[in-house]
Amino acid sequence: MKAFITKMNRVFKNKKLYNRWSSSVGIIIISLIILLLWQGLSSIYTPLVLPSPFLTAKSLLKILQSKCFFIELFSTLQRLLIGLIASILIGSIFGIMMGCSKKIKHLLEPLVYLVQATPPILYMTLAMLWFGLNGRATIFIVFIGSAPVMAVNIAEGFENIDVKLIEMGKAFQFSRTKMILEIIIPSLKAYFKTGLITVFSFGWKLVVMGEVLSASTGLGAQITDARMNLETNMVFAWGIIVILLCFLFQKITAKLFEFRLKRRKNYEG
Repeated sequence: MKAFITKMNRVFKNKKLYNRWSSSVGIIIISLIILLLWQGLSSIYTPLVLPSPFLTAKSLLKILQSKCFFIELFSTLQRLLIGLIASILIGSIFGIMMGCSKKIKHLLEPLVYLVQATPPILYMTLAMLWFGLNGRATIFIVFIGSAPVMAVNIAEGFENIDVKLIEMGKAFQFSRTKMILEIIIPSLKAYFKTGLITVFSFGWKLVVMGEVLSASTGLGAQITDARMNLETNMVFAWGIIVILLCFLFQKITAKLFEFRLKRRKNYEG
């Protein structure tokens, strides 16, 4: 029996390795196809319309070697983190209030969905009038665009808490604190994680859009400068940096949650 279990563990481990390998190969193949198509189209159009991969890579290297890159990155990250921290806190509070009380949910839910349904560009226009072109408008757009996402995810988490777990807690006469720590918080973790990954991804798009329209510093502002100077290769290069950073932050957030979950399981084990 022990030999069978060991053999099955090896099979599953090999399957995971195969899936990772096949996923990596798929990414490489798709990337090569995109690069070939990009190269082919860049030979038809002028660099002003579509720069070649080589020219874009050269511009990308130039950006990464410049001192101003880290200054601009810091400006963007500062605005992003301030907006996200505010949205996570306020959004979570609204989500908890909606999840704990049906009356509050009926009161706040229309407001949350109204804010979520309004196009970000409208908020951006108003923020530029309210806060000017000093970067504060960017923080506001990140906050107002991300907070409803957290609120909806947390509220949905409350709706999907297993009723049997609540009944079990009542049967064993759990205190309110123990009920929160042992049942409610573990049930909400998956929804909080999903909301966090979503707001990080959405927040990156919003902060760059805000900087493109209203800021003189940051990654988005550099895209605007490149566009104004008709440097399409620099626009592509800055765009690639933004996409890679967004992907990286999503991965880091997901890995942090996985690490904490594994650590907790090992501790409990």
